[in-house]
Amino acid sequence: MASLAWQLAKRYRNTRHSSGFIRFISASSTSGIALGVAILILALSVMNGFELALKQRLLSVIPHVELDAVQQKIGDWPRKQQVFASVAGVDAVAPYIKTNGMLRFGSAVKAAEVRGIELAAEKKISDFSSYVSAGQLDTLAETDIVLGQGIADALGVSVGEQVQLMLPKLTDDGRLASHSSASLTVSAIVAIGGQLDYSHVWLNMHTLAELLAFEPNTIQGFAVRVTDIFQAPQLARELGRVSEDYMYSLDWFRTQGHVYQDIQMVRSILYLVLALVIAVACFNIVATLVMAVREKEGDIAILLTMGVAPSTIILTFMWLGWLNGLVGSLIGVVTGVALAYYIEPLFALVTKLLGHSLLDPSIYFINFIPSLLQWQDVALTLGVALVMSLLATLYPAWRASKVQPAFVLGQR
Repeated sequence: MASLAWQLAKRYRNTRHSSGFIRFISASSTSGIALGVAILILALSVMNGFELALKQRLLSVIPHVELDAVQQKIGDWPRKQQVFASVAGVDAVAPYIKTNGMLRFGSAVKAAEVRGIELAAEKKISDFSSYVSAGQLDTLAETDIVLGQGIADALGVSVGEQVQLMLPKLTDDGRLASHSSASLTVSAIVAIGGQLDYSHVWLNMHTLAELLAFEPNTIQGFAVRVTDIFQAPQLARELGRVSEDYMYSLDWFRTQGHVYQDIQMVRSILYLVLALVIAVACFNIVATLVMAVREKEGDIAILLTMGVAPSTIILTFMWLGWLNGLVGSLIGVVTGVALAYYIEPLFALVTKLLGHSLLDPSIYFINFIPSLLQWQDVALTLGVALVMSLLATLYPAWRASKVQPAFVLGQR
């Protein structure tokens, strides 16, 4: 009987005698399902790409945890660095001094967050040296400065040229007392590809300590890299507990966590909205089958009179409707997978044609559209579309089995 139902469904699907309106509604449902599946696969892949970019790019550059002195600067810091490094779950610890300042080159001026680092220790907690676009970052002399690409472009400066760094000197209560300045040579330019390029510069920690009139062998805080980034809040509390100084503890969830949460929220909303788009397309299957049942009432009546079981009629129209969902889902999967693979070069091409990026790197943490196709997302999307398509066939197929042969044939 299942074979008979399949043969009847294929015959009804391929017949050219059905009305043009039914064929239009059928094609619309197939197209709607294909479009919804394709866009959902693409959207999930892009969200996966943003999450991967956050982990591999942004979180590879910024500290996972920062311990910042509240008032008194941190002395005897090499020993305290070893204490923090011995905490379970901590990969590396690096000292830092940071402040805000102004950079001037010619008539151009740009504000930036200035970070004083020890290069050898910084390379253990940050991969920013992997994004050097010009110059070299093997050493960081006391007269050197490393600029983000956005800052370098804004100033119009290149490697080997000198910029003037101007820093405020604050009193203990936070008021401006004076300022200091120094001429530094640009030794490297870092292109991370996002907001950090427009906000950060790096220089030798001892140079910055002298400019800010720090006491000898004192620092402002420690930057920490942890093994599991999702354990950063717990480790921040643990590091605060073992600290000998009064410090603020700041983990990446507080500084960049909103980006991660936004990605998760947008992923959930997109899945819900696009799943509803697929559901609406599946409802067209209901309309298609209802009209098909009305058109094929005579055939159904004859089949029932010949002794065909009502269950075969149900299976026939379930197959007929589900084929629309199956074809649409498969087309959508192929299209969505292709778009997920090629969205990055397509976005790059659009950016090149427009002459500017649609993702402003001074605002967003990356300036490109990333994509990471995960086959479990494809399987889940395909499964949801097929189940919705199948459910949409149940009522019209059941109505088809309730056709009264005597009444229908008596009217003909």
